[in-house]
Amino acid sequence: MGRTRAFKQTGALAAGTFIGGVLAYAFFALATRVLGARDAAPISILWSYWIMVAAVLTFPLQHWTIRLLTEGAEGTLARSRKRIWVGTGVGAGLCFVVAWVAREPLFHDRTLAFPVMMASITAGAALTGLVRGGLAGRGRFAATGASLALENLVRVALAAVVALVGGGAEAFGLALVVGSLSGLMWPSSLRLDRSSTATSKSIVSPVALASGLVASSLIAQIVLTGGPVALAALGGTPRHVTALFLGLAVWRAPYLICLGVAPQLTAVLTRMALDGAARRLRRNRIWAGLAVLGAAALAVLAGATFFVPAVRLVFGSELGLDGVISALIGVGTVLAIGNMALLLLMLALGTPRPANRAWLLAVLVMGFVLAAAPLGPLDRVVAAFVAAELTAFVLLMLSRLPAAARATSHEGADITTRTPQGM
Repeated sequence: MGRTRAFKQTGALAAGTFIGGVLAYAFFALATRVLGARDAAPISILWSYWIMVAAVLTFPLQHWTIRLLTEGAEGTLARSRKRIWVGTGVGAGLCFVVAWVAREPLFHDRTLAFPVMMASITAGAALTGLVRGGLAGRGRFAATGASLALENLVRVALAAVVALVGGGAEAFGLALVVGSLSGLMWPSSLRLDRSSTATSKSIVSPVALASGLVASSLIAQIVLTGGPVALAALGGTPRHVTALFLGLAVWRAPYLICLGVAPQLTAVLTRMALDGAARRLRRNRIWAGLAVLGAAALAVLAGATFFVPAVRLVFGSELGLDGVISALIGVGTVLAIGNMALLLLMLALGTPRPANRAWLLAVLVMGFVLAAAPLGPLDRVVAAFVAAELTAFVLLMLSRLPAAARATSHEGADITTRTPQGM
């Protein structure tokens, strides 16, 4: 029965991720078709920024919250929230200033509308992370999946209204911003017992842990998505830039599905860490590494055979990627999935430092390949991407895992016995 429930929860998370992803692209497609490529340019900036800030804020805050709630450290979480919101406010303020200074080249607009939207998207990403973390940390995985879908359903519904009434780019931007407020459909996810004496026994500084996750997630996202920008900077042709963007986007589909079910993985790994199952965690890390190697072999096979014809069939015959490049992009994406899982393992153990060191060295390797590899621009960027992901993966696999210490809350409730709630 428990296994059946787990499959249902995983299915709900995967379905929510898939539906939310489809709706996200539907929103952008609707805005582009209604406004035209030129007038939709500000929306593309907002949309790209939302994708980035979701990785930088939503992902770390979500899994940080799951980690603390799974441990039973609600008091620690309640006392840390204020500093998280203050940091988010400062980040949103800086985002507003930068967007205001660069409003003309970015948005071709002199009003405050789009800078305010950029700041609002920043705050909304933090809210989304805390809401989903509050849901998943209490075992409400079906609700977490629903929140993934609802956020972009709200955006598409509002965009449809904007299209019907003939609204402009500002109205579409507002629809993008308002989507984040869908998390308020679950206000209970944000309620914490501030009088609770339950504190974390395995994390010395929860805010430092959250900050470390932000750093690792930011670097990982830049490595995963920054290839087209690097290729353009190296003088790659527009055809190759577009082809690389499409190749990365298509290969990223399984990554996004894994990202959606990751909250369940964080809860499971945290329970194992708090139960002192260090040997089991090491064994699982080995199995995860073997799974990544197997999936990488399948990615090579797919990239060398049907991937290019399939993408050309959908996106057009001018896709400028061959089988080797496609296979390498697939391998890099598989490694990115493995690196995400290993980052969650470090989170469960309460130590992001190995991940931070691994990603800093991975960026150095990436920079060296980009600067020194005797290859053409496209080959060099793809090689740098794979080299960075492989470096991070090897270092995370070889990093020493700290001893997993058993922890219970001050209220005496063992976290492993808590029963998940429904929606």
